[in-house]
Amino acid sequence: MTDKTKDNGGIKSLLVDKSIAADVREKLLESELLNLEYKPQEFERNIALPITSEAALMNLDWFSEDTHSIASLPLSQNIGKCTPAQAIAAEIAQLFDDEAVAITDDMKELLPTKWDLFGDLAVIPKESLNSPEWNAVMKSKSGFEARVWEIICRNIKVNRLARQAEIATDNLRSSQVTMIYGDSGEVEFIDHGVKFYLDVTKVMFSSGNVTERHRIGDIDMTGECIVDAFAGIGYYTLPMLVRSNAKQVYACELNPNSIQALTRGAELNKVTDRLTILHGDNQETLPKLRNVADRVHLGILPSSEPTWRLAVDCLKNSGGILHLHMNLNDSEIDSFTKYCIDVISDYALQHCDFSSVSLLHVEKVKWYAPHIRHVVLDLRIE
Repeated sequence: MTDKTKDNGGIKSLLVDKSIAADVREKLLESELLNLEYKPQEFERNIALPITSEAALMNLDWFSEDTHSIASLPLSQNIGKCTPAQAIAAEIAQLFDDEAVAITDDMKELLPTKWDLFGDLAVIPKESLNSPEWNAVMKSKSGFEARVWEIICRNIKVNRLARQAEIATDNLRSSQVTMIYGDSGEVEFIDHGVKFYLDVTKVMFSSGNVTERHRIGDIDMTGECIVDAFAGIGYYTLPMLVRSNAKQVYACELNPNSIQALTRGAELNKVTDRLTILHGDNQETLPKLRNVADRVHLGILPSSEPTWRLAVDCLKNSGGILHLHMNLNDSEIDSFTKYCIDVISDYALQHCDFSSVSLLHVEKVKWYAPHIRHVVLDLRIE
């Protein structure tokens, strides 16, 4: 038997008696072997359940060749029930079948099931279609690679594709994303009413922080002056200007590519008159912003601690709010929050004539790694 889900005779299907069809369907769903692209269909006294892998089905404990039958049958497509990832897998399997090219289970595991969307460009995970097997097959026939990328683009509804990579270890946290279909990595897109610009091959955009960007943008900052110590392309700077209605944002950034993107983003949102960009290491630029801020945003991971004292110095004599981003073990959030307040209180009360530091809010943004959370601490200093 073969492991193809479709051959010249139709769709690979498991034939079962009507009386047990519902139970078997649930078992196939649990094993992720039910082919949702096609509809189950009645054949005489049996129900044909479309399957994704004959070999995997035969390895299941409950499957028996004596009591179960596998056949290739002409089933109808299940229009509207297929996810983009399922459609990609089905169409690429069909392409390989049509071209008489073998596709292994290991290769199927590397088909993309998630991606980040930036307008008409999608960034797929670094492991997607990225192995010696895939590289060899893609070059095996003229035009074959382009047809694979076209299938993925069509189902994701984009025109360009890029592949994710590890962030560079340099101080600029540069992007190492590579284009794999289409020439330019430049994109403009809108997130929660805010326009962003970037070149995905030059600077990173953390789509996983979307809830925190929206939360910050929902805070009313009318009349406030803000210092964003790690501005990047404007992940938080632009929401604070566009949605929070900040009076002025001082944005500190080291990476010239990020500054170019931030400048373009400010132009798109028509907020350049309320934005001041300070190019350079924030250990040098933050001291230039003493006593100017109602609020300081420290959006850097894994730790913003090296800038805590500088951030306190940026606050006006009347005090203000700090937003501190950290990666913390989930079991240590409470103890670290106390440590954070103690350290900042010691400096703020002894060196800056403030009278109190209090916790306003703890935001658990996302899981960064097993047991490790991206956490934001909102502190009020008075």
